[in-house]
Amino acid sequence: MIDPEYQAAHDGLNTYPVAFIQNLIENGEGWQSEGALSKAVARALEDGTCVLGTVAHRDYNGRVVPARGDVEPGAKGSLAYANRLRAERGDPQLVEAADGTVSEASTDPA
Repeated sequence: MIDPEYQAAHDGLNTYPVAFIQNLIENGEGWQSEGALSKAVARALEDGTCVLGTVAHRDYNGRVVPARGDVEPGAKGSLAYANRLRAERGDPQLVEAADGTVSEASTDPA
């Protein structure tokens, strides 16, 4: 079995599934971690792989990480920002459900 922390040090964000990183952001655990995982969370926001959560959290150093609704549309961490970068890469768009959860849009031609 491959250790995800070890593998992340070698190939970066691609080790962690989008749903896993988004869940860590949403529940706040991603802001409390250190090392490769915390870098993957920060990189996921920077490159539009994921978006901020529905509620604000505090990071490892006690700083407030805003909620998705606390940032302007188009700002880093917003759905618009992420989907603009995803469109440029040809990645599936993120969609927000009524309960605030975010996931990748289905690409199945159903």
